[in-house]
Amino acid sequence: MRNKAVKTKNFKKSAIRRVIELGVLVVLFVVLYLLSLNQKVCEFFATTISRLWITVFGNVFGWIPISFYELFLIIAILGAIAFLIIEIVLLAKKKWQKALTALLIVAISVFSFLNVYTLSASFAYNRNPLPEYVYKEYSGNDLTLEEAAEIAKYVINETNSAYYATEHDAEGNIVYPYKLREMSNHIAEEYKRLDDGYFSSYTPVGKRIINKTIMSELGISGVFFAPFGEANINGIETGLFLPHTLAHEMAHGKGVMREYEADLVASYVLLTSNDPYLRYGALVQCMTTAINMVSLYPNSAEIVSQLNKMLDPNVISEWSRDSRKWSEYDTLDRIGEFLNDLYLKLQKQENGTDSYSKPGEHVDTGEKDNDGESIVVVLRFYDMQNLLINLYKQGKLT
Repeated sequence: MRNKAVKTKNFKKSAIRRVIELGVLVVLFVVLYLLSLNQKVCEFFATTISRLWITVFGNVFGWIPISFYELFLIIAILGAIAFLIIEIVLLAKKKWQKALTALLIVAISVFSFLNVYTLSASFAYNRNPLPEYVYKEYSGNDLTLEEAAEIAKYVINETNSAYYATEHDAEGNIVYPYKLREMSNHIAEEYKRLDDGYFSSYTPVGKRIINKTIMSELGISGVFFAPFGEANINGIETGLFLPHTLAHEMAHGKGVMREYEADLVASYVLLTSNDPYLRYGALVQCMTTAINMVSLYPNSAEIVSQLNKMLDPNVISEWSRDSRKWSEYDTLDRIGEFLNDLYLKLQKQENGTDSYSKPGEHVDTGEKDNDGESIVVVLRFYDMQNLLINLYKQGKLT
């Protein structure tokens, strides 16, 4: 009886201590969440604590070739399954104290992780917008039809040239002269051109996920994991858009967490690179965007037709082949979409997965042009169109 009383007393002390620990972690999480609602506070955290965390742990884990995010994910999944099994067994055997202890330990672990993730990543989702030299928004009044056509011709010609400046296999698929770590280093060199205080001086190292099947089924091409400072690439991502996917995840490590902004920064860095292997995929992504920008202007049908004829069939074929590889993995696509959408909304991105791009804003005048097409007033161009216009006005698309 005495031993039982001692055990009960020790359990109560241990349980109270763990409840207090959990309470402190929950309060800290709530405080951090409330702080993350203020943009000025977020900018401070993003450029100090979050930046320092990613830099330190990125350097610690970056030199090791394996993905610690992948290892963490496997351990977390196996741990969750083990916890559920153990908890069910303990409850079935009516071992209430052990069941409660296990629950408290898991709860403490979960809230510890949430606080770490909030400190290292979440604040950057609500920081200041990108600096204007990288991205600025324009309306239809800021660009003439002739200028829009000039941009489109430049993008198409550069894309065609990049195709023939890079090595391709017998099927016409690009063959990179770099391994992933080498490509990561080349992109990191390009990022050095973004040398103002908005971007972190640290650039994460790219790592490849080995277990690509589940990631592919979920429709995920890459993941930046702030607690480890790692830019992770899905093993299936080897072709046309590999540099852009890698640059996108690396942009997160530079402090750009909003998805559409990470896309813009990746495109900015790659489009202004002199390396055709880095530029090519980024240029391909801009082709239809540039042509669509021209189509927004009245009486542009003939110009659009001419631009489409300029597209090299080899480029179009490679783009189609690269896109088709994802069609083999669609079993868990809706689940992946749901989880990613939920995650982004929890990070205060109201549009969820739609936040990967910032759409333009057009107003239909109700009139028709000479081609019979509706005439619209462009209040704001689509985000990638704005990037192209900004580069054009800076003299970087000539």
